[in-house]
Amino acid sequence: MAYSDKIREEELKHKVASDFFQAYDTTPVLGDVDFCVAVPTNGPQLFETEYLFWAEAKKGYKSSLEESFVQLIITIGKARTFEQHLPPRFLGAFDAEKIAFIPYNDLLDIFHQNDFNWKVTPSDHSTKEFALILEKVTHILSREMLTFDYTRDRKELEKFIKKNFIVGKTRLSKIRISKNNFVAIYQKWLAEVKPTINVNWDKAKESGIIDADFYLADILSEHNVTLKEKLFVLLRESYYELDRKINDVGLFTSSTANFNDDQKAHTLFWNRYNRPPKREYWDYIVERRDLLVPPDVRERKGSYFTPQKWVELSQQYLAAELGENWQDEYYIWDCAAGTGNLLNGLTNKYRIWASTLDKADVDVMKERIKNGSANLLEDHVFQFDFLNDSFERLPPRLKEIIDNEDLRKKLVIYINPPYAEAGNSRQLSGIGKNKTNVAVSHQTYKRYIDRIGIAGRELFAQFFIRIYFEIPSSVLAEFS
Repeated sequence: MAYSDKIREEELKHKVASDFFQAYDTTPVLGDVDFCVAVPTNGPQLFETEYLFWAEAKKGYKSSLEESFVQLIITIGKARTFEQHLPPRFLGAFDAEKIAFIPYNDLLDIFHQNDFNWKVTPSDHSTKEFALILEKVTHILSREMLTFDYTRDRKELEKFIKKNFIVGKTRLSKIRISKNNFVAIYQKWLAEVKPTINVNWDKAKESGIIDADFYLADILSEHNVTLKEKLFVLLRESYYELDRKINDVGLFTSSTANFNDDQKAHTLFWNRYNRPPKREYWDYIVERRDLLVPPDVRERKGSYFTPQKWVELSQQYLAAELGENWQDEYYIWDCAAGTGNLLNGLTNKYRIWASTLDKADVDVMKERIKNGSANLLEDHVFQFDFLNDSFERLPPRLKEIIDNEDLRKKLVIYINPPYAEAGNSRQLSGIGKNKTNVAVSHQTYKRYIDRIGIAGRELFAQFFIRIYFEIPSSVLAEFS
């Protein structure tokens, strides 16, 4: 939790020491350096004290971390503290709300400038010397400073201190991203990074673009360059690239999204984490994109992950109903495929088609094909809005099967469809608010409303009614 902005600086230092550095020695006093953390010793001090952290402290919430760092640098440089004591692993700054760290070595050159006047008062922020150092360190801090909010990032802060405040340790340990924490990190990313991306998110959502695609571009990157080229959104160092396609005249085109703060928040955020995750987690994170999809979008598009045990059970049911050789005797179309996990375990890729509403999910499936985790053909995976698009847009062979009465009898529509409805009982009775256009704006709804009535408010019912009337005699295999 953040500390009160009313407490004095000395009390704040005591509380920070007690809450986060209780395993270390925080009693040393080094001239005018506000706060020191050293390796604890038992018994007489036989060697020089090994320092881990020197920091500037400020009461309240409104301090500038950058200016606090400059004040600390001038304090150290003026007293030549680094000549009298072993420098620490980290320099830092904190107030009642947040704390920041930067490896001492990143600022080493600042202390060895020629012809610099170190005799100024460190707390006087109006001097030209203060301005000169601020100018020099701002870029370094924006790239390398690790900042933690006491409330929001408490666990990460504790883990950072535990991993990095170790005797003799020289390499910085950041928080590792894994399949266990990537969703939690995403929630923090939403609050800290998303607002700095220059995108109209409401309009983007209408076009099928969601913030999760930008997060995946970030998390699966190294040196701010996305490593998986098949993702819908790619991070290109200082901007995002998306909607890559060949235009009508054969030229490659794409759209870009920039940062509205010169990428400062993005840099500060990712400085805390070790990117990319281990390679073994990449496919899992991409395949579980559904966990990052907002609830309203999940309901509308069916972006839900079908657990593998249910995938296997559904295929056992199909084998029991259609025969052990059903995969070689039937054609299969998942018309609400998402990232394709319902099709895991199927063996005859030449008889399988997968379509989905989102271009991003198509890209994920094609990436899975490329790395061998999806047994599908690339030209059998396509973007298709089942409730709105004409069957004329289907791949030729699939269209041929649907148009042929005999072949159509051997087509299995294998789906876990979306379930959103336009209104629940509270909404329909006038108590609650309807989900505008969730279900009633689709062409399928308009075409068949007279036949299915109020049931048409359910998206899965719209899938069923179109299949029933427009793909007659096919086999509907719905699992949810």
